[in-house]
Amino acid sequence: MPFFEAEHILKIGQNVKYDLTILRHYGVEVSGQLFDTMLAHYLIEPDMRHNMDVLAETYLHYSPVSIIELIGPKGKKQKTMADIPPAEVKDYACEDADVTLQLKHVFEPMLQDLGLLGLLNDVENPLVPVLSSIEYEGVRIDSNAMNEYSAELQGYITELEGQIFAEAGGPFNIGSPKQLGEVLFDKMQLGGGKIKKTKTGQYATGEEILSQMAAERPIAALILEHRQLTKLRSTYVEALPQAW
Repeated sequence: MPFFEAEHILKIGQNVKYDLTILRHYGVEVSGQLFDTMLAHYLIEPDMRHNMDVLAETYLHYSPVSIIELIGPKGKKQKTMADIPPAEVKDYACEDADVTLQLKHVFEPMLQDLGLLGLLNDVENPLVPVLSSIEYEGVRIDSNAMNEYSAELQGYITELEGQIFAEAGGPFNIGSPKQLGEVLFDKMQLGGGKIKKTKTGQYATGEEILSQMAAERPIAALILEHRQLTKLRSTYVEALPQAW
């Protein structure tokens, strides 16, 4: 596969790690620079959803054909892409590629303006093949130790939630960017009313914004720590024992 193996050709995709892992099962090793639109958007808006349909609707004002139209809803009768004739898949696949390329053109200047393009190109994208290789080869884990650590993390998370609610003057959904923005910037007036809303009409509550406030406002530091522990627990500690 000369295209995939060519070092000089940039490969652009949405969730590139999945593509690399699938291609490796067929003996295809992908080389060259990568640009993952899902990772790019994670750096821009870490609290938003990152699937392609949401990104297309939010940034391109376009609704792609749903995968459900091809393979059906989830359940025992749902098909796989291998069950669908190539003639029926081609339009869906071409649309995916076109939307992904358009998103790349939108996200790249946004990352440049935010000073995050280097992080994507030098750290995030180069890690994609490494993570793909780990998934392909597999790792050994101690399920009992993971379960114990999950419970320990939950204890820390619950404690942090109590501290956050005390600072905020009441409970709210910490995982909701909308509620978080309203609490921090409307109710508590963090940022002195200078925090701008995103294109989705919500306040930006990303790591960069909160990190700037963490030194002066304890709640910002608490939320950042809560995010780190919640992600560690849900993405790794709880998910890894199920991934076999």
